[in-house]
Amino acid sequence: MTKTWIWISALVLCGVAGCASLGDYASDDPGFEAQPGNFEGRFIAVSDADMAGSAYGDGKIEPFEGALDEITLFAEGAPIAAAPAPNSVVSWPQIVDVSRDGRHAFVIETFGSLPPGTEQVESAYSAFPKASTLRVFSIEGAALKEVATVENVGSVPQSVEVSSDGRFVVIGSESDGAELTIIPLDAEGMPGEPRFIDLAPPYKADDREPRIRTLHLAPDGRTLAANVGNVRVQFYDLTPDNDGIPQDAIAINEPIEFGVRLAVGRWTPDSRFFIITDVNAYDSTFAMLTQRGGQVHVISPPSNSEPAKLIDSSRVGRFAEGLELSDDGTMIASIAMERTYLPELFFLETWPRRRTYMLAVLSLDPQTGELTELDRIRAAGVLPEDVIFDETGRNLAVAVFHRRKGPDRLRGFIDYFEIDDNGALRAQNRTQAVMRGPHDLVRLPD
Repeated sequence: MTKTWIWISALVLCGVAGCASLGDYASDDPGFEAQPGNFEGRFIAVSDADMAGSAYGDGKIEPFEGALDEITLFAEGAPIAAAPAPNSVVSWPQIVDVSRDGRHAFVIETFGSLPPGTEQVESAYSAFPKASTLRVFSIEGAALKEVATVENVGSVPQSVEVSSDGRFVVIGSESDGAELTIIPLDAEGMPGEPRFIDLAPPYKADDREPRIRTLHLAPDGRTLAANVGNVRVQFYDLTPDNDGIPQDAIAINEPIEFGVRLAVGRWTPDSRFFIITDVNAYDSTFAMLTQRGGQVHVISPPSNSEPAKLIDSSRVGRFAEGLELSDDGTMIASIAMERTYLPELFFLETWPRRRTYMLAVLSLDPQTGELTELDRIRAAGVLPEDVIFDETGRNLAVAVFHRRKGPDRLRGFIDYFEIDDNGALRAQNRTQAVMRGPHDLVRLPD
């Protein structure tokens, strides 16, 4: 998208629909205090400092001195350690996971960095060089350290997850004929030689994005859900070798197609349902200015005789990428960036949904899969892409790429919220600063 087209589109749409009054929307500053959040347990935040969040709209990178992709370790709502960790926000928020014992973090690099000093690109979606690397970090007390690197885990890796038994890592990539990468882990959690498996993805001739986007392994350790082209989900059975490491993937029944543009998913603890978010728009100027709210979908996985079924859907915020499920599987948090990615242009100053993001919580019936919205809340910030629950299931952390204006545009934030006994959301009015560009969060095991 170019700046010229944003101007033209904004002018036309303002004339047709009218622009909102500036007073209708919150300040660019949420007014949160720089204090540790009420958040029980430890978690990881990953930041991509390579570009400003609004570069999606105008291509302005906004480099600054000291910009460095990082992984940050949090404990009890405050950052306690950080380390360099090349990664990319040009992906769904599924590029980091942690081992089941909490001793290691795994970060994939989807795209590399631009030449130093780059200030403008034609498109943030295509300007960055392709990457293919997995990095492993040790987590010991209040220390983070890179301890291993796997150079080739597939071209443009899209997602990474550690198996429920902690014995291997699952990575999805764009490598044709080798879309699934399995990396065995030894007793110390160190990676072995990658195995590449052809998923034979069920693409169609009219697919706009014919590639594997995210892979999600069920708690049963065998069933894999694949986001295929952002428009359908194919389920696979992973066939293990004598050591219990997958050596093949067999498609289970036919794929299920629904929604507009699917993103990341989560399995319920009993593997009964697969939940996936839908941003409900493609990366076009028109969609960035006018799209409706996204959705959360609940799917019943297939068997050999019964196809997958769409059980329920619920409308959430616009461009809702991040999704998290509470430990007990009864509550879902959805984070939506709304239109906060829009750049600083005069005719966009009062554009609806530009200044604030939306956080929503829904209940999930663990037996039927029925969704019920409990509450939603807004706060000021740019490009929030992920959210996690704490150990209690009553507190939430949200990754905010940066604020819109002033010095806080050059650093990222973790904003904190809480859920009361009736399911109502409240801002804790607390935030913690990190390197610009946090876009993926994962909680460490209790």
